[in-house]
Amino acid sequence: MIEKQRPAWAVRLQAERENREWSRKEMARRLLQAAGYTHGSLDSLVRQIRDWEKGRHFPRDWIRAYSIAFDIDIKRLISEESPEKGLGEGDDMERRRLLQALATIGVPALAPPLDAVQSIREGVDRALGRDEGTHLDEWEERIAEYGYRYLALPPERLISELSADVYTVQQTMARIGTSDRNFPAWCGVMSMLSLLTAKVLSNLGHPGEARHWWATARTAADRSGDAKRGLCVAGEELIRALYEERPTKAVLAKIDRIRAQYPAVPCAGLASLHSARAQALVREGRVDEALAALRDVRAVFERLPDSVTKEVGSTHNWGEDRVFYTEAWVHAYAGRSQAADEAVRGALDILRTTNPRSRTQLALIQGIGHVREGDVTEGIRHARAVYENHPPEQRTAMINHLAHQVLAAVPAQRRAEPAVKEFRDLLVSVRV
Repeated sequence: MIEKQRPAWAVRLQAERENREWSRKEMARRLLQAAGYTHGSLDSLVRQIRDWEKGRHFPRDWIRAYSIAFDIDIKRLISEESPEKGLGEGDDMERRRLLQALATIGVPALAPPLDAVQSIREGVDRALGRDEGTHLDEWEERIAEYGYRYLALPPERLISELSADVYTVQQTMARIGTSDRNFPAWCGVMSMLSLLTAKVLSNLGHPGEARHWWATARTAADRSGDAKRGLCVAGEELIRALYEERPTKAVLAKIDRIRAQYPAVPCAGLASLHSARAQALVREGRVDEALAALRDVRAVFERLPDSVTKEVGSTHNWGEDRVFYTEAWVHAYAGRSQAADEAVRGALDILRTTNPRSRTQLALIQGIGHVREGDVTEGIRHARAVYENHPPEQRTAMINHLAHQVLAAVPAQRRAEPAVKEFRDLLVSVRV
């Protein structure tokens, strides 16, 4: 039964090997020899042979070597045995589908050359004896770099880079298979790339598509077995949920489920989770509980290692500026403008000038606080000035949301005032 479920080409590859009484290790030696490699990782190739024979993915780059090793035209033989499918058509269809998807988000010229260069690089790595596991450290470094680039670059520039990297890692994971000992670590890499993709799509104003990527990030984090990454994904997603106006009751219920699911390990994700809870509580009008939740946020922050708190230029870290940001949000929505202003000053003292989005978000939060406390004129004036001066390419969905929240806080009887109307017209004029 299992045999019939495999593609015909996979059955034939195994049959040809077994007819010659070759072990998979012997098959790997002969493939390396046929491909002209004097060195190579036998163990890595043995794992690939196992996956090929199980039909998990097609050995496109090794067909010529197979033909030399078996001394038959393996490409013609497999095509004859499986004419309805064709040689490697399933993999090729998947590749085309992925490249078409990349093209729709602005990677039409990058993806095909990337695919070709990737194939060449893999051949060089095999010659050097490098297997997929040796690339993990490089990808962790790449993710760390994205933490800095995310805060500095417009989202339009990041999405194509992220898409290309997701594609590359997806291909690697498909190639090594779920049985590979490094598969959980690759899931960890994919969870962070998916998280970043979700955040960038959200910044671009595509919350529906972002939700699919959040789901992918959660699944990948779970498969990685890394609780800290699971908490990181959950905390970041729930903070975004508040900016996307998802029901706060649903957000709070999910926070409670996650707190029960994951151990209370001090990490950036746990801090984000507590931050989301404080912000959701104040949106529900539960001010006293929100203020208590702020104390939880600071308590988690104080338990974080210096490696997480000292560097504030990365979205992956959790410096004290983020504590102040949460405090500013809660006090602003509670109509406590003086406390919100104080928290904003604390954050601005820490933040770098190269992070314009966070500074603008803080200024808009100040506007919310002033308007909610009754100082409509000052709140609107401040919000309009900072919004107009913010670079248009950096006006993310989060910034637009906060600007609209300033407007939404204006009491009905004051919405006809000239300053309010002018700010409303400004926001309408830049809506995409």
